Parts: sequence; structure tokens; C-alpha cells
Amino acid sequence: MGYGKEIYQKALEIKNQSRKKALSLSEQKKHEIYSKFEALRNIETELSACGAKIALAAISENPLENLQDLKNRCDDLIKQRQTLLERAGITQSDLEPEFECSICDDTGYHNGKLCACVKKIAKQLAFMKLSSEMPIDNCRFDNFNLAYYSDQPDDNGIVPRSKMGQIFKLCYTYAKNFSAESENLLFIGQAGLGKTHLSLAIANEVLNKGFGVIYGPSMDIVTKIEKDYFYKSGGYESNMDAFLESDLLIIDDLGTEVITHFSVSVIYNIINTRILRKKPTIVSTNLSLKEIEEKYSARLSSRFIGNFTMRQFFGSDIRQLKQIENIKSRKIIP
Repeated sequence: MGYGKEIYQKALEIKNQSRKKALSLSEQKKHEIYSKFEALRNIETELSACGAKIALAAISENPLENLQDLKNRCDDLIKQRQTLLERAGITQSDLEPEFECSICDDTGYHNGKLCACVKKIAKQLAFMKLSSEMPIDNCRFDNFNLAYYSDQPDDNGIVPRSKMGQIFKLCYTYAKNFSAESENLLFIGQAGLGKTHLSLAIANEVLNKGFGVIYGPSMDIVTKIEKDYFYKSGGYESNMDAFLESDLLIIDDLGTEVITHFSVSVIYNIINTRILRKKPTIVSTNLSLKEIEEKYSARLSSRFIGNFTMRQFFGSDIRQLKQIENIKSRKIIP
């Protein structure tokens, strides 16, 4: 699993700061305890000196002469310390640093290799980096306006406002009840019908619940993977792993990327792997299922049919409607 040199360096810096903080707090706690129990401080000081003498004796010309006496003295001091601690109601752990990771003591390494805690932080940093790119500020449930959808039946007898009201409720409930077991969603419909808005509204809510969310237009996702694969030495997993492991992945505008064997493989791999790992995914597209099959493959279309809850969006292009509103609202001065 790789996230790139910069992310691992940042993760190690975080662990280093954590270790410094733990050691500093430990020294403060020791100072408070020793100020109350001077005898305990004296024992600790003598123990340190005793340990240094043992080390020197071990490398001297006659190591056995004083070594046993020093060890006996150390054992006696340890017993005295234990007695004092028990009388004071203090445990040995009270004198030791409280590290966040008990495996590596916040050094970041265990048995010469990166500790799992560093990899976990690197994963979180990668998610944060990708999540920070989401344009979620203006896409919320409370500013999704159903008034832009007609309340009159279209040529097929479908009332857009009614259908979109149902989809809004589905998305709202999905976001409020989101969990690792949430279903996959596929939003299908022409441009400007609110697919991106509702996808990002879900992302906003799910992020606030503490889950890791990654959003990206399919073109950007493919481009990131392509750069990792072709231009970064050993960095292919950097973005791919984040896309595969995020609690929720939102792929927007599927079909807008340049279609190549590589891009088709990347999209299928991401969607299929997340299905196998039971990771919730939301995909929005202007393509119909038939067009997805023609543009990508029958395998991808089949994955959507068998593993996604699909919703067709209805109405007129809201962006165009808003532009018309803006034009009408302008005051024309003769």
C-alpha cells in the first residue's frame, strides 16, 4: 500500500509530535510526583547512576569485580521504589509516558518497518487531501429547490417535481442513515437536473458524520490514476487505494472522460472492487444503461443493474433556468 513520500513524511511528523507530547506530559507528571515524594526522586536518580555504572563495569578490564554488587544495589533500589509507590498509591505506569501507539511507542517504526499506526494516518491524510477537493459549500439539502421542476406531466405522463421529490427523500434518508452497509446508488439523467447537487449534499452530510468521503468527476479520477501509473515511480497505489478504500466514493459525470482501454479498465476495477469489498459507491451519469454498455462494457452495465439502486432524474436543465431568471431580474437602464 503506497501513498507517496510526502504523505508518509507527514504521517511520521504527526507521530513524532505525538511522541514529544507524550514524553513532555510524562516529565510534567513525574515532576509533580517527585515534588511530593522526594525519596522517590532520590531513588530514581540513584537507579539511573547505578545503571550507568553497570554499563561501564561490563566493558571494564575486570567486569565481574563490581558487577554483582551493582546489580544487587539496583535490585534493592527497585524494591524500595516499589514500596514507596504502593504507599503513595502510585503505579509504575503513572511514571511512564502514555503513547498513542503501544506497538511502536509513537516512533513510527516496529521491527525496522513502518508501524501500522503510520499507515493508518497516511490513509487518513490521503482521504483528507482528496476530500478537500470537493466543491460542497453550495450543495446542501436545504438549498435544493424542487420549484425548478415542473409540476405538470411530461409527454410520458411523468410529473418531474413528484419524481424528484421522491429522489430527494431517498438521498436525504441515505445521508442521514449512512453506514458501512449502505447501498450503492446510480443517478441517470441529462445535464443540469441536480445529480451533482444531491451527490454532494450526501457527501456533506456523510462527512459531518465522521466518515471518509471522496468525490471526483470520472475524468479527474482516471487522470489521477493515469498520472500515478505512468509518471510516478511506484506510486500507482497512492490514489487507487484511496478510491478503493474510502467509506463512500462518489464518481460524478461518468462518461465524460476520454474513453480508452486504460480508462475503461480503471473505472471497472474501481466499481467492481468496491462491490466485492461492500464499500458504498454513488455514480452519476448522463448515459443510459445501454450507452454505458456500448461505451464501456456489458460487464460494467451488469454490475450497475445487479448491485446499484438506480434512479432516473427528470426535468429541465436547472442551470439554464437559473440563467434565464438572472437575465429577467436584471434592471435594464435605457
